[in-house]
Amino acid sequence: MNFFIDVDYTLISANGALRPHADKLFSRVTEAGHAMYIWSGVGIRKYEMTRLKIDPMVTDYFEKPTSDYRAAVERANLPVSPHLVVDDHEEIVHEFGGVVVRPYFFADDDDKELINVANALLDYADSGTSSFIRFVSPRNGSG
Repeated sequence: MNFFIDVDYTLISANGALRPHADKLFSRVTEAGHAMYIWSGVGIRKYEMTRLKIDPMVTDYFEKPTSDYRAAVERANLPVSPHLVVDDHEEIVHEFGGVVVRPYFFADDDDKELINVANALLDYADSGTSSFIRFVSPRNGSG
């Protein structure tokens, strides 16, 4: 499956700190045979993922649409489409399906959000659903 994950306030804080358990999320999902894509509304974020040592587990990078999400993805003619997205903006998650995360504004070593995300994505990949409270099932015709 193709999982697309946002950067700002989803994976990294306002000061650029990596959210706890990001490495576990990426390793669990990629070891299960799924692809992890980074996308951001402010452009390609390879530099940050390289600096944070996540890059080896990233399949590719794209610019995330900031409005009219599905049509913008179609216009972008990406080589793959998201099956699920992970984002702190619930609108895009409701468009494609995936997991809405609590925004990660400031570094917090006790944050366990990405453990829940990994469980939800892998549950969906295995069973077609997830019981995680902030999981949103894809609408018909997506995913």
